[in-house]
Amino acid sequence: MKILSAIKKNLKNSFLKNVFTLLTGSVVSQMLVFFSIPILTRLFDETIFGVYVLFSSAILLLKTIASLNYEFAILLPKRDKDAINVLFFNFIIISLFSVVLFTLVFFFKAQILYHLNIQKIGSFIYVLPLSVFFIASVTALEYWNNRMDAFKNISTGAISKSSTMCVGQITTGFSSFSALGLIPGLLLGQFMNFIVLLKLSFKNIYKYKHHISINRMYLLVKKYKDIPLFNTLLHFTDVLSSELPVLLITKYYGLSYAGLYGLSQKLTKTPSGIVGGSVNQVFFNTASKLYNKGQGLYDFVLKTYKHLIWISVLIFLALFASSYFLNILFGEDWNETGLYVRILIPWLLLAFVNSPISSIVSILNKQKSFVVYEVVLLIFRFLAIYFGYMLFQNIIVSLVLLSAVGFIYNIFCTVYFLKISKLSHR
Repeated sequence: MKILSAIKKNLKNSFLKNVFTLLTGSVVSQMLVFFSIPILTRLFDETIFGVYVLFSSAILLLKTIASLNYEFAILLPKRDKDAINVLFFNFIIISLFSVVLFTLVFFFKAQILYHLNIQKIGSFIYVLPLSVFFIASVTALEYWNNRMDAFKNISTGAISKSSTMCVGQITTGFSSFSALGLIPGLLLGQFMNFIVLLKLSFKNIYKYKHHISINRMYLLVKKYKDIPLFNTLLHFTDVLSSELPVLLITKYYGLSYAGLYGLSQKLTKTPSGIVGGSVNQVFFNTASKLYNKGQGLYDFVLKTYKHLIWISVLIFLALFASSYFLNILFGEDWNETGLYVRILIPWLLLAFVNSPISSIVSILNKQKSFVVYEVVLLIFRFLAIYFGYMLFQNIIVSLVLLSAVGFIYNIFCTVYFLKISKLSHR
């Protein structure tokens, strides 16, 4: 009885309640993906996974440019009638970027594939603009629903994406179109996520339609001009830094190793992502409101860190133990995946703890200084894989150096986030 009453008491706390709502959707969606992997590893080889990982990396990089990161500004205005203008401005620039990207792909396909070293994507490059449109629009809608405290909508959208994607990918694998690989299922899942979230958000959006104004959009874009100037550079550098290992492993070691790395990273991030993604959304929402009220963020940040550290220890200990049995789960062809997981755990554990807190950089407008740190990280990640290849020609050495760089950087981030949160009181 005491346990039940404690749970009920905690759920009355708006922060924990919102986290729990998002967590429910995240658990279901991530578990659907997780349980589909043993099937997919028996339907597709490492090279197919490598192409999929490479395509996903390209989407994430382009998505940071598509919206100029203006989705962050949806949470910042005090008035909802201002936020609706920021949302529609997001849709406008995402649509324009997608059209421009398709035009460039249509006329310069060969040159783009060569210069970006993504030749293995081949004809799938034609669906890149559509995929970028879906993922960028979904992100904007998620931030709108976050502002409206409609966290159930975000969860429903995530579940619809994962379920549709998994069914699509498994169906493709069993069909005569298996040569198409995993990308069609991914695109189908993104489309479903967009449609479901748009439908669920329609009522909340429609009631503010009379406040939509080009002049108001212009004033708000001008007000939040630091976001495209610094946030886009910061976010692009961050995503490039995260996706750089995939690009470099593909270049130096080949697609099969990129597939192994991609799977090991996905396995390591899936359990932590279930919790981290949910906490991230709610942390940004709560921290933004506290800051707009002129309250300090240090106590809230410190409390969030303490919860995340305990959760991370439980998650990553379980991951470490299970990494010795992954060949049973995924098949003998994926035997090295467990070793990759164990190498990446120290870095990804700290990254999990810091990920939700990192939005404090946007809230406190510290993008100018933080982008310098991200550029330094980018350089050292490149050097880690480069020296591992050039000096040893051994992917294990490259991954050990990569994990060490990530571990040290995240220790620095923890100190930095706590420091700037102390100075947040206005």
